[in-house]
Amino acid sequence: MNNGRICYRLVIHTRDEFIKLVSAIDDMAEKRSIAPSVVFKITLALDELISNIFDYAFEDTQEPEVDVVVCIDRGVFYAKIIDSGIAFDISKIQEPEFDKPIGERKKPVGGMGVHLVRKLMDSFTYYRYNGKNYVLICTKIDPETH
Repeated sequence: MNNGRICYRLVIHTRDEFIKLVSAIDDMAEKRSIAPSVVFKITLALDELISNIFDYAFEDTQEPEVDVVVCIDRGVFYAKIIDSGIAFDISKIQEPEFDKPIGERKKPVGGMGVHLVRKLMDSFTYYRYNGKNYVLICTKIDPETH
């Protein structure tokens, strides 16, 4: 099995273009024999993050553009997602209050997607630089596990 680095860079302008990213991840998974359950986990995390960007980051006057780099290297999947939308540090979103009924929570809706990404990935980082949002995620992958 080849253990060299595989990377793809895509620029996504619409939510529908997310399928290009799914194809890239499927290609990477095929080349490295990544289990379908791991591919699902990665795809779900990226879908949640990119959906949030398209839902909240861009004002009506902005042309959406999301730059995504995905790589597999030395048994680790990582992705960098960059957008020039509104600053929004998703890493500061509080965990949902699962121990309380929905009616008693301070914020009954919201934060579930970020919680999901935190649980699915081994690492989740946000920073803002030069007017752009950067989200970095990574997770260990076990080839050929199901």
